[in-house]
Amino acid sequence: MEFLHEIVRNVWVQYDYSGRLEDNLDVLRTEMQELGSRRTDIFIAMNAAEVVHGKKPKVEVSLWLENVQKIIREVTKIEEVYGEVGRDFSLSRVALGKHVVKKIEKVMKLKEKGRFSEGLLADLLPESGRMPTTKLVGRTTAERNLEQIWESLIDNEVKTIGVYGMGGVGKTTIMTHIYNRIKSSGILGTAIWVTVSNDSSIDRLQNGIARAIELDVSDEDDEMRRSVKLFEALKRWGKFVIILDDMWKPFPLEKVGIPEGNAYKVVLTTRSKNVCRGMKCQKKFEVEILSREEAWALFKESFGADVVLSKEVERTAKLVTEECGGLPLGIITVASAMREKDDVREWRNALDELKCSTMEIEGIDDQVFPILKFSYDRLKSERIQSCFLYCALYPEDYAFRDEDLVKYWIAEGLIDAMGDWEKEQDKGHTVLNGLIDVCMLVRKSPMQVAMHDLIRDLAIGITRKRPLFVVKAGMVIRGSIGAEEFTEEVEKISLMRNQIEMLSGEPNCPKLSTLLLQENPLLGNISHEFFNRMNSLRVLDLSKTSIEYLPESVSNLENLCMLLLNGCKRLREVPSLAKLKRLRFLNLNDTGIKEVPDGMECLVSLKELYVSSVEGTNRINDGGCNSLMLPDSIVKLNVDKCVLSSLHCLTRLQHLQSCDIWWCSMKWLLPIGDNSTIIPSFPSIRSLFLLDLPNFMGLCEGVLLPPSFACLKLLSVSGCQVLKNVMSLELFQHLQCLEQISITGCREMEEVIKGGEESDNNNNNIILLPNLRELRLINLGKLKSICKRVIICPSLNQICIRGCHRLKKIPISSGSSTSTVEGEIYGSKEWWDALEWDDPNTKALLLFLNEETVRGMKRKADQVEEVASTSQQQ
Repeated sequence: MEFLHEIVRNVWVQYDYSGRLEDNLDVLRTEMQELGSRRTDIFIAMNAAEVVHGKKPKVEVSLWLENVQKIIREVTKIEEVYGEVGRDFSLSRVALGKHVVKKIEKVMKLKEKGRFSEGLLADLLPESGRMPTTKLVGRTTAERNLEQIWESLIDNEVKTIGVYGMGGVGKTTIMTHIYNRIKSSGILGTAIWVTVSNDSSIDRLQNGIARAIELDVSDEDDEMRRSVKLFEALKRWGKFVIILDDMWKPFPLEKVGIPEGNAYKVVLTTRSKNVCRGMKCQKKFEVEILSREEAWALFKESFGADVVLSKEVERTAKLVTEECGGLPLGIITVASAMREKDDVREWRNALDELKCSTMEIEGIDDQVFPILKFSYDRLKSERIQSCFLYCALYPEDYAFRDEDLVKYWIAEGLIDAMGDWEKEQDKGHTVLNGLIDVCMLVRKSPMQVAMHDLIRDLAIGITRKRPLFVVKAGMVIRGSIGAEEFTEEVEKISLMRNQIEMLSGEPNCPKLSTLLLQENPLLGNISHEFFNRMNSLRVLDLSKTSIEYLPESVSNLENLCMLLLNGCKRLREVPSLAKLKRLRFLNLNDTGIKEVPDGMECLVSLKELYVSSVEGTNRINDGGCNSLMLPDSIVKLNVDKCVLSSLHCLTRLQHLQSCDIWWCSMKWLLPIGDNSTIIPSFPSIRSLFLLDLPNFMGLCEGVLLPPSFACLKLLSVSGCQVLKNVMSLELFQHLQCLEQISITGCREMEEVIKGGEESDNNNNNIILLPNLRELRLINLGKLKSICKRVIICPSLNQICIRGCHRLKKIPISSGSSTSTVEGEIYGSKEWWDALEWDDPNTKALLLFLNEETVRGMKRKADQVEEVASTSQQQ
């Protein structure tokens, strides 16, 4: 009987697969359409980031795009097979039905993976491309060293090379040029750069190499197993050169996991020739100090090549240069510190200070330290010196985002409180640029800075005395940290990037103002009383840890200004924050919390708030009830993956300048009956991002009073699938500051601007937006109208319209015959020919891309790629 039931069940399942084939195909097509839209949005974001910032997609993003391309081909084949099997029941339909169901599951998983909550783009790491570098100084000496190293590298008999010399002599600069030459020449394969540092171990070295080649070894505690993983991964790279910068002691290559053989070469830089011997380097090169002539040339260049010095000042300046001992780093920092000094007495005093400085710091050469300390002493104030020293809390070769570093300084009280958020930011960036100008920080990218390793050694040396710092960042510390590790005198502690599992006890740290614990992925336990005696704490960073709750003792940190919990995916509970009246930055992004903490309305100093849940269940506002009351002080607000119908509290935020809302359930930004009918809404806002809001119907259900949105510069709306229009004409015509509009992937949108039928008065048919520079309309399949009025945009320089096949008219005019508008419009030839234009000049300036031609080119490219792939497999 059971056998009979099994037969019947199998027959029924087969009929079910066959009978529901058409329905399942419709589901598959819908899922594929949404996947395709997501893919397009990602392409657009990647292209923009590459053009503007030079960033590249993360490896996981590239792999995802490859998988999407693969599944597009697979679904295309399904459609072809469906056309052949027909509608009558057959085993072919059954097999196809099973295939379709499996494919639906695969597409849905790909869609979910395509959210990329950690971002699409990789940081500007040197390993991803050419390394930013300074030009070689000391033309004869440095170039001779570089060419000798290069000749040894291309010698097939040489596998290990050591480059040694005293700190600050220019070893790393030479090797960055070597790195870039390897990248561009291709004759040595690829180049892998790893910064080692003076407190390194085999664990740290393995982790550094793993990060450089994007290999995850975080789940391996055993040194040998990590070594095997690295060995196998590096073998797959084929030919490569691995550069180990700033080694302080030798390591056996086989223990680390670096393979030996004809395809691999190792180059190391070190301050000790003994390390070269210990690493059994076949070739050793000493990077020599600059000659007197080279040193003086570099000093003049750093001081100001066009500055004319009096003879007396020049004589003293040459003596100052000689005191720098031919070290490029020392010469550059001293020259930068003496810029704009023309009084010979100041120069004589500088010479005396350089000669008399005898303070010693472990790990820094006696000759080097006085030179660097001189530049530190020349910083304008103790507060700026403190800003500089703060950078020592982070690992060697750490790249700071300008914006983040300034926030830390503000939270620490190192930037004067001015009562104006923008002015404080400006002051912080001024300090940052000043440190760059005197070469205490170096620019790594348009948005990132770093410390030279020797400058960091100086900062750490200073902070071992007063102010007292404890810096153990990235040292692979494991297990539990108890109260005995913390002292009463310590002011700042950095334990970031370790393998700490638990924080226990009740440390007595009355002076502690910063505690950095981020990127300890195993940290899951903190004792309830841990923060009880840290009354001066201003900065607490627990981001990217595995904590499940925040101890109650955090509730009493009344001086806390910055609390970072982003990336704590297991975090379920945060105690009341009502007492934290000085809190300025709160980041709850990508946590597991289901409700925002109590006491949010009490955070009267809060400037920036980031809230999101990894599960998408964080309840901010339910059913129109004001369950979240935010203080009026907020300047920047990010809300992501939350359950909310609206943010009633937003109309109270008269100082809000930036607002991002992602993947939330809200229908209206400002619902009817809100304070929007009494007071202006968003009078200070400058940028508004609304992304992937499935129920979103518009900015405001009611009428807004001027000057609502009067300062808005950037408006971006994407993936709002039921949105039919963005705003009313009444609101749109008041947005005189608007610079950029981007609307993408809103499949139900019929018009961008609602209302405004043409009138008999020509003046009423015109809207002037003097600052609008960019308009992007992408994948708006039902869009029929941009605006029923003519929009005059004298500043317009970029238009991009794609996937808007029902659009009938472009009501955009620059108002000038000498316009420089650029951009592209993508569609069919018939659609292009039928488009109406209010300004023929604009049409003439745009590039039309015939979609049939583009599709044909893409099909051809795909065929070539498929043939090439097949040939490789064979």
